[in-house]
Amino acid sequence: MWIAIAAITGWALITLYRMHLAGQARERLHRERVAMIEKGLVPPPESYPGQFERMMDWHPSAGGSPDRGARSLRTGLIIIATGIGLGLMNYLQAGDALDARRGFGIGAFLVVLGIAFLLNAMFEARAKQSQPQSPQERQ
Repeated sequence: MWIAIAAITGWALITLYRMHLAGQARERLHRERVAMIEKGLVPPPESYPGQFERMMDWHPSAGGSPDRGARSLRTGLIIIATGIGLGLMNYLQAGDALDARRGFGIGAFLVVLGIAFLLNAMFEARAKQSQPQSPQERQ
């Protein structure tokens, strides 16, 4: 039990530390930009245009990212594998038939969730094929 508590606490602390570091990095970039403005220099409009484009693709108003279906496919396969693994593990560790059915139920739930992601990927691919191509995509 202590191992689980230590692992969860460590994970939370690492996550908080990474958030802190990301905030410091953003603060440094902001201070650099402000210093350039104070010196009379014109900062570039976007330091990382590729990152800006990725952020815009993520935003729902941009119509979604181009690899959204592939991401759903990968997520679905991972969840199905996790569900099969958990169901099998719980089934093999069960002492009686009731415990075996409960363990199998947990895995089956994850398998159904993974199948939902696979269906989502299929519908995303179908929707992408039915959309007309923009002039930029044709080139």
